Amino acid sequence: MRQGETPFLIGVATSGYQSEGGYNGPGQPQNNWAACEAAGRVARTGRAVDFWNRYRGDFSLARGLGLNAFRLSIEWSRVQPSPSQTAARAPEFDAAAVDAYADRIADCRAQGLEPVVTLHHFTHPAWLGVDAWLDDATPAAFGRFVDFTVRRLNDRLCDTHGQPPLRWYVTINEPNMLVLNTYLHRHFPGGGGAGIPVGLRAYNRLLAAHLRAYNAVHDIYAERGWGAPMVSMNTFCSDVYWSDCMLLDALCLVQNGVAPAEAGGFFEARSLELSRFFTASALARRTDLAAMAGAGLHRLANFFASRAAKPDGFQFFFDELARSKRPRALDYLGVDYYDPFLSHALRAPDFSDLEFKAASIAAHLFDVLSSKWWDWHFLPEGLSAFCEYYAQAFPGLGILIAENGMSQRCSFDNSSKGPRRDRLTRSEYIGAHLGEVRRMLAAGVPLLGYLHWSLTDNYEWGSFTPRFGLFRVDFTRDLPRLETDHLGDNPSQTYARLVREGGLAGLRMKIPAPA
Repeated sequence: MRQGETPFLIGVATSGYQSEGGYNGPGQPQNNWAACEAAGRVARTGRAVDFWNRYRGDFSLARGLGLNAFRLSIEWSRVQPSPSQTAARAPEFDAAAVDAYADRIADCRAQGLEPVVTLHHFTHPAWLGVDAWLDDATPAAFGRFVDFTVRRLNDRLCDTHGQPPLRWYVTINEPNMLVLNTYLHRHFPGGGGAGIPVGLRAYNRLLAAHLRAYNAVHDIYAERGWGAPMVSMNTFCSDVYWSDCMLLDALCLVQNGVAPAEAGGFFEARSLELSRFFTASALARRTDLAAMAGAGLHRLANFFASRAAKPDGFQFFFDELARSKRPRALDYLGVDYYDPFLSHALRAPDFSDLEFKAASIAAHLFDVLSSKWWDWHFLPEGLSAFCEYYAQAFPGLGILIAENGMSQRCSFDNSSKGPRRDRLTRSEYIGAHLGEVRRMLAAGVPLLGYLHWSLTDNYEWGSFTPRFGLFRVDFTRDLPRLETDHLGDNPSQTYARLVREGGLAGLRMKIPAPA
């Protein structure tokens, strides 16, 4: 039985590789970005924002804003490290690394913050290879990592710190964006393969890995008599059914009484349902020429993805689903809301914000025409629309907004910076989206929490230029956390004020009963 009530989780979200520092240098844990860093294809992470050493201060900043939750990740490459990018066999697990994570989580709790722990946030150990998620053996390897980590982590929390076991887990962060950025957009490290069939192969193994992790965590808690944890994965909201809701529907096939052989028809029907919902919602999307071209891209994505996503393309996942011990595979929904509309993926040509040399002329043109973080369209009412759809499509599951945030542009050395094209400030963005949260709570949408991305500026997948932080970081100095950003806005105090005025940190939410 799941405990029936939870505080409304109002806080921030972070990830290890993006914030901790200490990866991919000599003698440091190597992950799947190591070769790209070494070759200069992306910026080196270096210290990132040094969260590994400054965690107490960062937890204190979050608590000082009146927040009650903090999402952080445990890096597989730190727990099962190799000092080189290859290994003849899987390295041993590092118990001391897990203990260090447990000590940080204990401090998080001591400062009044509920930890939400992510077990995979886009990165994996380099010794697995850049194409780990095309390998049949990776889900089992991930399952072993999760089993070791969750046992050791909670034993130390209970035995050393006198704290209860963790409650909230995210198994795999945004598997849809991991696949899209690796095998379609090619923004993340990957091997030679690309395209929808390769992406579908990766989806199979990521979904299977989630099942392994979900069952491992629940098995441990049942064995130890720790009650029921809340385990899910989070997806990047998308109006393309095949790159978001299809993954959730696949995990809920057993609950919905859908046999694997019938999955193709089920997916098609659900795709039409999603399309009709957003057609009826009449959200104020972009209507410029680039958006019109993007609408064509949306139609093409639906056409090709619907033809690739047939039941025989999911056999690896279906085999894992048949072995799963439990009819459920999600205890709540984790959703990340930024700009979910594929029609917004393109922009008018812009050469002013390109950072790295493209591998080809075609890649350069794609860079010029593709929307960047700071181009993402401002559409706060879309957050409500997506959450309302999820509540309707997945009854019995509460919704945690696991990420929501806005990027400004400011280079590592502060030499290239400026406002967004829409002149929006982060304070305005936060105010509008928390307004939607309050509206949804009043309307009875089963929200469990809202986590802002992110507490500080950090390393955004190859670059320090996208700035998402409530606190600005000056990377040219000793990484100070600054309240005022490069445009004079103070978003952290805006967030604190809105949380306080809305009484969000004091709310109690019922966890929906399984449908």
